[in-house]
Amino acid sequence: MSFENIKKYIAKIKRRAAKHIVLTRISLIILSILVFILLLCAVSRPVRSFFQTVIKGPKMLSTFFTDPLYVLPSYNGIANVLFLGMGGEGHEGAQLTDTMILFSLNLKTNSATMLSIPRDIWVPSIEGKINSAYYYGELQQEGGGYSLIEDAVYEIIDMPIHYVVSVDFDSFEEIVDIIGGVDVVVDKAFTDEWYPIAGKENDLCDGDPEYKCRYETISFSKGKQHMDGQTALKFSRSRHADGDEGTDFARNQRQQKIIAAIKNEIISSKILLNPGKLIELKNAAFKYVKFDKEVSDEEFAGIASFAYNFYKAKKEVKTITLETGDEDNPGFLINPVAEKYGVWVLEPREGDWSSFQQFFRQKISQDF
Repeated sequence: MSFENIKKYIAKIKRRAAKHIVLTRISLIILSILVFILLLCAVSRPVRSFFQTVIKGPKMLSTFFTDPLYVLPSYNGIANVLFLGMGGEGHEGAQLTDTMILFSLNLKTNSATMLSIPRDIWVPSIEGKINSAYYYGELQQEGGGYSLIEDAVYEIIDMPIHYVVSVDFDSFEEIVDIIGGVDVVVDKAFTDEWYPIAGKENDLCDGDPEYKCRYETISFSKGKQHMDGQTALKFSRSRHADGDEGTDFARNQRQQKIIAAIKNEIISSKILLNPGKLIELKNAAFKYVKFDKEVSDEEFAGIASFAYNFYKAKKEVKTITLETGDEDNPGFLINPVAEKYGVWVLEPREGDWSSFQQFFRQKISQDF
């Protein structure tokens, strides 16, 4: 074959390849990904376990692509998930719900709303604060805490609670540490000289009448900070700082900041593309996180589907504030005189929850 014929033959091959260059590139990309996955699976047991979990069954996979509206229990298309944070064994007020946050998932508009419920709200039906509802329920019977806290929140929002999820402080710390900590912007500097030390609830402090050995001083400076699990927990729980930062309303806002920061870390590529971290999170969740009822694979998949669609649409969780407000913008709550109930509490400004319930339904029905 002459040199000229060789050049013509090569040019012919190039023309044919050019017609299929897109398909060729796609094929090479897919082949590279498959080879990479196979290599990982061959040398890494955690990675192999992760992929087996992801593709473990067509039932789970098919449910993931179904509409959550037809999979999850809901009320007029709203699925309410109540999150409880409790001290747990070795912490002050082990069965008092230190944190109560309601997530309302609008399955029709694929939007989500977060409501922090102040722990000092008075609940007439139990003649006590709402943070004691779980404790009183458990005194009556094991598992009764979930039912009583559901009823208490129902009085506020006039809607059923479909899931109650509880987590203790130790698990909170571990989850934050697994994801490598969180970045949080501290809006106001504050110091709390009475933060409880775990395990010292009953320490007699050598006769000190103020029991100061049971507490430590914590401080936070204004600005962006990277927090590990223990620091994030202190930032969330602190309630004895001077000024506005010592109120439950400020604490609720700090808790929402931490939750948003955790969410940002979990959906980041360093976590989602790290099978080892995902497995650690799964193990921590199964170890510490408790549901009030058995949740089926279909329901878990429905929640996953909702979350996937939510973040794919680049939506943000909206917050609803339940507080006393000020003279210019009065909130839905008031602080009655202590003599009324014998303790410092919060109750609805208008005597009942009807105005807030109307406001709440309007907010959670909107698309964001």
